[in-house]
Amino acid sequence: MEKAQLQEGPRRPGRHQRDGGILLVIKNNVILTVVVAVITTYLLSSQWHAPRPQEHHRYTNQLDATGLEYGIAQCALNQRRPVVDKNLASSRLAARSSVGPRTILHNATLIDGDGTITLESTIVIQDGIFTKVSKAPVDDLLEPASPDDRVINLQGRIVTPGLVDAHSHAGVRETPQLWATEDVTEISAPVTPWARAVDALKPHDRAIPVIASGGVTTSLVLTGAKNQISGEGVVIKMKWANSVRDMLVNTTGSGGGKPQRYLKMAMGENQKRQFENSASGPSTRLGESYWFRKAYDEAARLKRRQDRWCEAASTAQGLTSITQEYPRSLEWQTLVDVLRGDVRVNVHGYETEDILAMFDHADEFGFNITALHHALHADLVMDQIKTRNIAVVGFSDSWGDKKELYNVSSYLPRRIAENGIPFVLTRDHPALHGQWLIYEAQIAHHFGLDAESTISSVISLPARLLGLDNRIGFVRPGYDGDLVVWDRHPLQVGAHPLEVYIDGKSVTRASDSLWKTSESLSYTREAPISRPSDEPETTCRSGQSNIVIRGLKMSFVGVDGLRIKEPETGNMTVVVRAGRIVCVGGNKCDHVARQAAEDNVPSMDLPKNGYMLPGLTVVTRQHGLTEMRQEPSTADGFSAGEDYASPLSSRFGIKFDGIHLGRAYRSGVARIVTPPLTEGFFHGTSTLFRAGAKSVLDDGAIAKPKVALHFTIGHSAKSSLTPSITSQISKLRELLTVDKYINPVYQSAARGEIPVVVHTNNKDVIAHMVALKKETGAHIVIMGGSEAHLVAAELAEAVVPVIVAPFWGCEPLFWDSRNCLPGPPLTDRLGPQVLIDAGVKVGISNWDDTNNHIRNSIWEASWVAGPGNRSLALDLVSKNIEDILQLPRSRDFVVYEGDPFNFGAKVALIFEEGKVQSCYPDVDEN
Repeated sequence: MEKAQLQEGPRRPGRHQRDGGILLVIKNNVILTVVVAVITTYLLSSQWHAPRPQEHHRYTNQLDATGLEYGIAQCALNQRRPVVDKNLASSRLAARSSVGPRTILHNATLIDGDGTITLESTIVIQDGIFTKVSKAPVDDLLEPASPDDRVINLQGRIVTPGLVDAHSHAGVRETPQLWATEDVTEISAPVTPWARAVDALKPHDRAIPVIASGGVTTSLVLTGAKNQISGEGVVIKMKWANSVRDMLVNTTGSGGGKPQRYLKMAMGENQKRQFENSASGPSTRLGESYWFRKAYDEAARLKRRQDRWCEAASTAQGLTSITQEYPRSLEWQTLVDVLRGDVRVNVHGYETEDILAMFDHADEFGFNITALHHALHADLVMDQIKTRNIAVVGFSDSWGDKKELYNVSSYLPRRIAENGIPFVLTRDHPALHGQWLIYEAQIAHHFGLDAESTISSVISLPARLLGLDNRIGFVRPGYDGDLVVWDRHPLQVGAHPLEVYIDGKSVTRASDSLWKTSESLSYTREAPISRPSDEPETTCRSGQSNIVIRGLKMSFVGVDGLRIKEPETGNMTVVVRAGRIVCVGGNKCDHVARQAAEDNVPSMDLPKNGYMLPGLTVVTRQHGLTEMRQEPSTADGFSAGEDYASPLSSRFGIKFDGIHLGRAYRSGVARIVTPPLTEGFFHGTSTLFRAGAKSVLDDGAIAKPKVALHFTIGHSAKSSLTPSITSQISKLRELLTVDKYINPVYQSAARGEIPVVVHTNNKDVIAHMVALKKETGAHIVIMGGSEAHLVAAELAEAVVPVIVAPFWGCEPLFWDSRNCLPGPPLTDRLGPQVLIDAGVKVGISNWDDTNNHIRNSIWEASWVAGPGNRSLALDLVSKNIEDILQLPRSRDFVVYEGDPFNFGAKVALIFEEGKVQSCYPDVDEN
């Protein structure tokens, strides 16, 4: 993408480029020589000396030599552009003077930044860069050997360049999030191009080493998206340091050229929401466009004044007319630099109207756009994006919580890439936890993005967008020594690094036991397949209560549709008659299948290995109650959480429509538990309902109207009656003891007949709940449980189960979850795994505000259970949830084409309420 590589040019003096621990001010000998020559010529030609008395008036307003020197230097800089020095790698190798210790990785399977694979590679890292990358035998590289050299036989393990995140807020939105450290967007005005992320970046953000442990070695830290133009981003290496200077990447090309720079602009709902009640900013997209045009109009005017000054200064005669200093503005200079082509413009926006409006602004004022960020509807205007040679930086699985990202195609990454548009994946940390950038890539691959493009989307393409593909994004001699050693193929479920190198130094390494475990054959070193996108011909039809299914490889469902403890395997057939499974197995089902054929029962042949599972059961925050979290009219509404005498039930608010329920259902989630919505401490009673029901009148639509009492304990649950955590715990205790007679449901809860689900993450609150169970005998369930591992033994002893949310590692967004476990390679186990090891019954829930991740539950269960442990994985999203919440056993089943515990499977059939409900559903079907 040539346009992404901006041409080399100067920058204005006094703008500091922070690089490798020092502040660099550009000192270009060529420019200084030109400046001196021009000024000298002018002084001599003008016979510069004290003027004659009669000429004194001609020079009283003449700019002094210092002002002229400054302005002429700026004019020279204006003629230059940033460059990507393609000779940087070779010049680095040639300039090496020291011979430090080497790290020699051999017998490696190298997947390079563009997805190309090289077996039996040997990689040498020295002095912070790769010095050799070859298939040469390691013995050839060990002479002369240094006693400090580190030689590692990777035994065929996969290595990749470090991942690159092109859109992060690490360091400017420090976690756990506190008011004191929230510095991502300067919202004092709609337009703040003068703001710089580097000025607020916190090198001790605890998220930085955790993100690095996920294999992310370089990030573009951007300012936020609450206003139109929020400022300049900065590129950092993801290593913890005492000074931000030690993290910064030198984005200046060799020879003292201009640095690569990155501007963040944004359009859409964020800005409307931020300024809707403020007279100082826009409340509509109409106003947003005005503020963009106003800002660039100011910048264009300043640029013209600068150009006129430089034109005058280009001749000796013109110099005599200059009476004012070179025009400059701290407020608008960044946008002037954008107009000159010195800055890579990154635009946040989702909807096509946002994208096209920004194209209009770019055309009107003559600037280029490097990348559209988020842009989840970009597939609707791909021709225009491609014509402009713009990249898309987006997600594979973030959609649904507001209108501008509602109903996004699951196949967006594939569509964009197949249309020849560079597609880059991001996590937008901390909106999504930056540690798992590879998870974003895995989901994109599942939905059809080919393996090479998927690898490129998180390595080489983001490096290219940053103008740094001459030093990161590949394992090549002379490139930065950023490398990740993986425990399995990075696109497999649960893949994690074993070791991460940044600038040649190991920043995190897994324990020896994890290295040993990764030698197991279950740690697959091949990429999974993508989900089949074609719909095969089949006799399966909705409404059938009789069907024969052939080609089953594994079944967790037995006769009568009940879950069996260990799966049955082999080449199996399933026979369903009159809405009930009458046979599952191999030869033993032949007679029953023949009889069904004689009775003209339709037969469904799976083209690939089939798996049969019970329909999944998942607990969620607001499924069925909220469609778009940020659009109140699409939600059931929130109670104050203070009506204890008359607990609300979510059964009356469930709506069986919208894309969230539909996509969950078509991904294999048959039943959902949702409590009432509240802004306070007390939710009310949750409801178990069928995800695929059309309305409350359908058979079994409400499977259990009163599942559990739900309470949230934490700072987010404060209300007038429970303004503190102390008051919340006290009130819950009262409801289970002295006040239990105000409603029969509390008496049932005190007897353990109905679960009491407490949503909390803090280990001390969890400990209080253990004590409360011992005091009252109530069946208390912890939901959330980020810090539950710290009291795992106590939870197991008291038989207090935990429904974890989120499951997948350490995302300490808030103070009460700051002690969560990040998982490998920083810790051997994830939090849920520690609980399981201690004997705690664990389930996996979906408690995110966006509602969309519910369809990933089976993968996340497999991640926790580990490779090959399918029985435990299934328990986490079915049987364990049923046991914990005392739910009726599911007799629903789902047949998958392919292994649903890994990426690449698709739902082939959903059977509920005695009949086929869906055959080969399209996950995006509306």
